[in-house]
Amino acid sequence: MPPIPAASSHASARSFRYEVVGRQPAEGHPEHFVLDLSADGHARLGHEHGPVRRSWTARTEPVVWTRLLKAVEDMPAGSPAQEPSDGEPVHRSLQVLDASQTRTVAWDGGTASLRAAALLDSLVAQISGPASDLVANTLPPLIHRLTGEPADDPRGHEPTAVFGQVGGQDAFAVARTSGGFGLYAVEPLKLLAETADQGQLHRALVLGSDGTRDLLVTSGQDNAVWAWDLTGSDGLVHARVGHSGPVGAVAFPADPEGELVYSGGADGNVWAWGAEDGKEVGALTGHEHMVNALAGGRVGDLDLLVSGGDDGTVRVRDTATGGSMGSITPGTEWINAVAFTGSEGRGLVAATGSDHVIRVWDLAADKPTRRLSGHTAAVTGLAFLGLANRAVLASCSYDGTIRTWDAETGDALDTWPAQDAWPAALAAVPSPGGPLLLSGGATGTVRVWDAHGTEVRALATDHGPVQALAAAEIDGVPVAAVGSLDGSLGVWDVATGSVRQVLAPDDGPVTSVCFSPAGDRIVCGTSRGTVRVHGADDGALRLVPTPHTDAVAALAFLPVAGGLVASAGADRTVRTWEAATGTPLLRLRGHEAPVTLLAAGQAGTDPVLASADEDGALLVWDALSGRRLLDLRTTRPLTALAFGTVDGVDILVGAEQDGPVRVWEPASGEELVAVDHDGSEVTVLAVRAFYEITVLLIGTRDGEVRTRRLPDGADMGAADVTLTPLALSFAPPETLLVAGVDGLTTVPFTPEVVGNGAG
Repeated sequence: MPPIPAASSHASARSFRYEVVGRQPAEGHPEHFVLDLSADGHARLGHEHGPVRRSWTARTEPVVWTRLLKAVEDMPAGSPAQEPSDGEPVHRSLQVLDASQTRTVAWDGGTASLRAAALLDSLVAQISGPASDLVANTLPPLIHRLTGEPADDPRGHEPTAVFGQVGGQDAFAVARTSGGFGLYAVEPLKLLAETADQGQLHRALVLGSDGTRDLLVTSGQDNAVWAWDLTGSDGLVHARVGHSGPVGAVAFPADPEGELVYSGGADGNVWAWGAEDGKEVGALTGHEHMVNALAGGRVGDLDLLVSGGDDGTVRVRDTATGGSMGSITPGTEWINAVAFTGSEGRGLVAATGSDHVIRVWDLAADKPTRRLSGHTAAVTGLAFLGLANRAVLASCSYDGTIRTWDAETGDALDTWPAQDAWPAALAAVPSPGGPLLLSGGATGTVRVWDAHGTEVRALATDHGPVQALAAAEIDGVPVAAVGSLDGSLGVWDVATGSVRQVLAPDDGPVTSVCFSPAGDRIVCGTSRGTVRVHGADDGALRLVPTPHTDAVAALAFLPVAGGLVASAGADRTVRTWEAATGTPLLRLRGHEAPVTLLAAGQAGTDPVLASADEDGALLVWDALSGRRLLDLRTTRPLTALAFGTVDGVDILVGAEQDGPVRVWEPASGEELVAVDHDGSEVTVLAVRAFYEITVLLIGTRDGEVRTRRLPDGADMGAADVTLTPLALSFAPPETLLVAGVDGLTTVPFTPEVVGNGAG
């Protein structure tokens, strides 16, 4: 397609206001988006869904305004959006505001309306992220400098507590509603430790030991898992943190050993991870906004990493030391793409951003050497062709073209249409017949070109827009990795056009992809903040070094293999970690809704985990192998979960919301008994031995602890306590311990059978 022209001089629009009002099936509250977009590319988005309100600001690529203006010019006048009905669940309205008037355009189903709707819906979806399913993103990245205000969520914060041991004595920890936690000894009752920072809201706590230290592990809204030393002087032992938003770029250094993999994200950090064990090596700071691009390479004996981001800077680092080799400020508002070549010791860095110009720096000279102009819209991809005696650079742009340049002389070489209105990704790979270029974008087709623009073949992915491309020569065969908007990751044989494998979506659209230097591993980043390492030969998942990508709602501790911590949360995964080091072990997927509860126990001789989600799914896993052992489903979501043992038989207990407390045998899934407790919502369950019997303790929100004998469920009475129970235990001989947000209550308690069993 020809380059996109600038907006016509007669266009008087100053801003657009786009509204989408809809109602999801079976939901009572309508959902409402309002997007304000100005001619200078500033965007503000508001979202209301029942009691929850959010807002964001962002900048858009200039081509967005140009194309939207063209589409609107061809749309007829219309009327504002109305409240959605069952027959027509979604309404759209677009107002054009200029200096003298406001006009509303109609959605008539014509070509212009479809173009405008695709562009506007994609903007709303990219800005709001996973906040809603009301609008769909169908285009490659269009936004920069995204900031969001915290959700105005009236549900509040639920406190939590846990019993355990510290230094050989009984103890309990409480997460305070105002933030932070307190750790207390039970007898005598005294404060052992507390956090000075009251800002972090902890959603889960667990006490355990790694064999040498007693640990308190906490988690919360920051998606991280923190481990604290309680008996030594180490303080914070480790904190599994990662990117606080999407991963914008991934890269391996040029070192053939490939010991580290790097990821850049929305927090402006470039994290280094152990490529074999997933250990968190550290963060390279410096960027003030999203990191959009990374490139690794070697000059002489130096392995370098180049990064570019929404702050408009390009940074060069020595990967051996993490030290800065320099920072470049091209004068553009943001950087979309970087490329690096160390061939023949040249050390050339190319970068491009918001002003459509590509700049080339000679690292040895420590100065810019060339300014490559010609594109008329955002340049979205750069790649050096890997020629031995010439630094040829290729670029793709939202102007719909691909260009090649002599990066040393600045000469433009070839230009050809990308056959895609939104070409978003570019990669180069050697082949027996010379270097090949691969491009992909909104059409979902990856096109393979020779260095002069002749199309060699087209790879139809059938997975929606292509967002990321990488290529490598493996055993003499050019291979491509294709990351798509639907979250799939495809691996292709470029020479034949055949598919090697397609990996199913996992935690959001793929935003970036790269091969290891040896070509044996593929790394990808996703829009939800996950970094994954796959085997290039079989696509098998080797490693997920990044932690949870949403709030962590539950923790459990397993006293096996030196101590394991398990975590689960809103990203629908269950994770396990080495307690002593925080090294990631398992990432268990199977839930289709946020996980709210987690418990650790035994099924025969095997350590197991049970996880429950908002939709009532209850899954049981082998804690060491990750094998899913059992799938159960309850009528309503569970509010509490616990393991125990009755007469030598392992049991799993779960309390249904507004329903019974159910007892299962985790080895078989057989339900042993269902107990009707006739109380308010169950907040905590515990199974404890009391003299010669086993007692089920049921704590309820109204400040009562009910007891039932197991396995028959016979009623053994209840105790009123002065607080909402969050954790329960017995102290010999007859004292009930109840931990709540206000501390500890002890109640003399001797359960006696007063009923005839469950019913």
